Amino acid sequence: MGDDVSKVKRIGDYIAAFFKLGRTERMAKEAHRNMRSIEERFNGLEARERRFRDGIKQMVQGETQALMARNAELARNFVELSRRLDQVLLASSDRPAQPSYPTPDVPKAEGLEAVMDSFYHRLENKYRGSVSDIRNRLRVYLPDVESAVIRTGGKPVMDIGCGRGEWLELLNDAGLSAMGIDTNPVQIGEAQEKGLDARQGDARRALSEAEDNSLACISAHHLIEHLPFEEVLWITREAMRVLAPGGVLLFETPDVRNVLVGATSFHNDPTHLHPMTDPVLTVLFETVGFQPIETRRLHPHEKLAEFIAKPSFDPELANLMFGAQDLAILGHKPLQEV
Repeated sequence: MGDDVSKVKRIGDYIAAFFKLGRTERMAKEAHRNMRSIEERFNGLEARERRFRDGIKQMVQGETQALMARNAELARNFVELSRRLDQVLLASSDRPAQPSYPTPDVPKAEGLEAVMDSFYHRLENKYRGSVSDIRNRLRVYLPDVESAVIRTGGKPVMDIGCGRGEWLELLNDAGLSAMGIDTNPVQIGEAQEKGLDARQGDARRALSEAEDNSLACISAHHLIEHLPFEEVLWITREAMRVLAPGGVLLFETPDVRNVLVGATSFHNDPTHLHPMTDPVLTVLFETVGFQPIETRRLHPHEKLAEFIAKPSFDPELANLMFGAQDLAILGHKPLQEV
C-alpha cells in the first residue's frame, strides 16, 4: 500500500515537473522573442542613427562645397573688376601693358641673347632629362586635359614655356589641338622641326591676344619659377578669362619640399628666381577664383623605395630627401556660375 502511494506521489511529481518544464520553456521562448524584438528595435535605431549621421555629413559637405563655390565666384568677380581697372588705367595713361615688376638693366644685344638661348638649350638637354623621359613624366596629365577638352566642347590647349615640345607631342599623339609659346628660338626651332605648332613669343602677349572662354587648358611646366610673382599672378588672372568654363589651368614646378631639390638641383638653373610652394599656389588659385583646386606631388627619386625599405631609416626623412621632385597644381574654371 505504501509503495502504491509512493508511486502515485512520484507520478504526481513527474506531472508537476512536466508542466513546470512546459511553463519554463514557454517563458524561455517568450524571453527569446522579447530579446529578438529588442535586438531588432536596437538595430533599427542604430540604422536610423547611421542614416542621420550620413545625412548630416552630406548636408555639411554640401554646404561646404556651396560656400567654397560662392567664395570662388566672389573671387572671380573681384579679379575681373581688377582686370578691367587695369585696362581703364592703361588706356587713360596711353602706356603699354607692361609688367609692373622691375626688370634688370641688361643690354639687349642680339649676340648675347643668342648665346643665352643656346646655353639654356644645352642646360635643359643635360639636366632636365631626355625627351622620352620628359614625355613619360608628363603623360600623367593627359586624362586631366582630355577631360577638360571634352567639357569645353573640343577647345584647344595652350602650353606656355613649351621648350622642346615634349608636352605638345603628347597632346598631338592624343589627337588634341595644341599650340606652344616660348621665348627661346633654339627650342622653338627644334619643336617646329617635329611639325609642332610652336611659336616664338611670351606668355603675356599670347594670353592678352587670346579670346575670352577660348581654351580648354593652359599649361606651364617648369615656367613659373623663372618669373617674378607678379607675372605669375597676372598669368593666373588672365587664364581665368581665357579658359572656357570647365577648363583647367595647370602649373608644374620643382617641389622644394624635397630637400635635395631645394638645396641643389633647383639652383642648377641660373634663371630660376625663387621656389613656388603649394601653400602659395593654392592661395593664388583661390584668390583668382579657381574651384576645385588640386595639388599633386610627383616623380619621386629612384632611391626612395630603397631607403623606405631600410628598417633603420625614418620613412619621413626618406620622403624629405628622396620624395616627390615635382609639384603640380590644377585649378578648374567652374562649368557654370553658382
